[in-house]
Amino acid sequence: MHGIPARQTPVTQPANACYHLQVKQTLQVLLQLRSEGVLSRFAIGGAIAASFYIEAVATEDLDIFAFLRLSPGGMVVLTPLYDRLKELGATVQDEHVLIHGWPVQILPAYTHLVEAAVLDAREQSFDGLAVPVVSADHLCAIALQTGRPKDYLRVYSLIQAGCVDTAKLRKLIQTHGLQERWNIYARRYA
Repeated sequence: MHGIPARQTPVTQPANACYHLQVKQTLQVLLQLRSEGVLSRFAIGGAIAASFYIEAVATEDLDIFAFLRLSPGGMVVLTPLYDRLKELGATVQDEHVLIHGWPVQILPAYTHLVEAAVLDAREQSFDGLAVPVVSADHLCAIALQTGRPKDYLRVYSLIQAGCVDTAKLRKLIQTHGLQERWNIYARRYA
């Protein structure tokens, strides 16, 4: 595993804070929430997940894709999760939950692709913790779906590093209707 990336701008901690320790403590809280049943299933996504496969890049937060409780009407219910996080000392700042000073975006598994990524996540080791991490193949497909320039660069980096099962990625592209996004990527970066 490559190092944890430093954030470009700190949210509440000084620039010289020990981010590795903050991330470990944050992951411990998320694993505790999972063991308590408050956060049933989750996986690390985004730049931190990519750092398990390729050289780390700067990031501002930890992205967590999760299956969250639904109300009887089908709406995502965040109250029990946020209440428990606050009991554990977390605070809310904009779209983030600050856990041990590290900004975390807890995102519902918002598409079939992200749901599949959470279900297919593999346990990876982070400083003695076994944490669920989105696979490199799913990271590529999600990056294609998102379609920002930095996402296309992530696809390029993961493919160039040999982390991607191209047959599996082709299947994800086909299954999730990402052929046009792949074509855009191929024209720009391949």
